[in-house]
Amino acid sequence: MENYITYDEAVKWMREQPEQENLVKLCYLDEDNLDAAKRFSVSEEFSTAKQLLNTTSQSKALRILDLGCGNGIASYAFASLGHDVIATDPDLSKDVGLGATERLSRFIQAGSISVVQGSAEDLPFKNGSFDVVYARQALHHFSNLYQGVAECSRVLKPGGLFLATREHVITDENQLQEFLDNHILHQLHGGENAHTLDAYIGVLQQADFQKIKVLKTFDSVINHFPMSNLDLRKSLIKSLTNKLGEKAAFVLSRVAFVEKIYRYRLSQTCNSPGRLYSFRCYK
Repeated sequence: MENYITYDEAVKWMREQPEQENLVKLCYLDEDNLDAAKRFSVSEEFSTAKQLLNTTSQSKALRILDLGCGNGIASYAFASLGHDVIATDPDLSKDVGLGATERLSRFIQAGSISVVQGSAEDLPFKNGSFDVVYARQALHHFSNLYQGVAECSRVLKPGGLFLATREHVITDENQLQEFLDNHILHQLHGGENAHTLDAYIGVLQQADFQKIKVLKTFDSVINHFPMSNLDLRKSLIKSLTNKLGEKAAFVLSRVAFVEKIYRYRLSQTCNSPGRLYSFRCYK
């Protein structure tokens, strides 16, 4: 622990490594976070998140909590749709924290971004303050998973939506250590974690969330990015071609149910440490 550097310093180190250039882009950790935010706002991941949150054709401005907002890419994307976003993070960094998010607020015209420093376990908001709580890659950073999720429930309005995306899942403690040993940012600054699927579902249930929808690794592009939906379909066609030939593969690959089965099987066989899952549920 004594040798760890700050998250801010770790990201800056990554940017200086030529071999990490693509990873920095894929993680939306560009030094120019406005460019990163614009890319995220038109990404397949955000398009899918909008569908899960029913915000694609929303005429009414929603009050959205972007919990663990980081450098503000999601805050920018939601605010650009006309929503009022409260961006919360314990990190005040002007590069990868609230300072960076506040800078993005100057480029919003229709909606708004307000920044509030705070931790998930003790959110500085009244009960029922938000229509939506959105947490991207945040739950596995909570110091107390249940307390943080319970706070998300508390600040949501009745009927409000909670969407937690790209959460690291492990099978057991042995996998946790393997995951941490291979996570580049964890090696530099610590702070990473992962939980079993049962642990995530358990705390959501304890926090009185309803209609919990679990999106496994290959159920959604939110989780399997940087593999795109097109990449996955190409993989499906290749698999079908090898088994049935080109003609049958072309026909079957256009059947939605076939792709659904393919995604299910990929998810069932994916057991990598830290694999990504997402969760949507209602207050």
